[in-house]
Amino acid sequence: MLEYEKKIMLTANEYHTLAMSNRCKNIPKQLQTNYYFDDDDFSMNKKGITCRIRHKNGKYKACIKNHNTNHCDCSMELNLPEDVKFDPHFFKTLGLQCQGELVTERIVIYKDSDCEIMLDRNVYLGHTDFELEVEYCQDSEQKAQKLIKSIAEYLTVTRHFKESESFLKRIGQGKSKSQRFFELLSHYNKM
Repeated sequence: MLEYEKKIMLTANEYHTLAMSNRCKNIPKQLQTNYYFDDDDFSMNKKGITCRIRHKNGKYKACIKNHNTNHCDCSMELNLPEDVKFDPHFFKTLGLQCQGELVTERIVIYKDSDCEIMLDRNVYLGHTDFELEVEYCQDSEQKAQKLIKSIAEYLTVTRHFKESESFLKRIGQGKSKSQRFFELLSHYNKM
């Protein structure tokens, strides 16, 4: 399965402004936990491949995600069937072990058949970061861009920056959750 997404890292202030907006106030937060698997050298992550088990809504789903495609906003996912229990056997047969977890508190602020916008607060390895993710169908990139621009305009009106261009320049600059996780884990391992 191909997944198209645009990612923008947010400051804590930007995240809280969006999370407290009228649009988001009454939307329930969803929790999900990603358990990341790799070998001790993090060779899968270095190749741009994420191996994870995601726990969401009481179910576990193993996934291999390849970020190395010809389109910068596109990744290829191979999902295994969902299960009601945590089963790392598949990754262990590949010589991988669980390296840790990342917990996401997600607010879905927009969803239709073409686009979905998520506001994420991520906690991992004693660190918290914030991001805006826009997942879209292959033919809906312009729509995704328009939705991001409307969020940038809202943050401009709420005086987070003078013009929305500074926000829009951050599109695609953020690393994936797994990349950020493994970079921080590598940093801790070197200490």
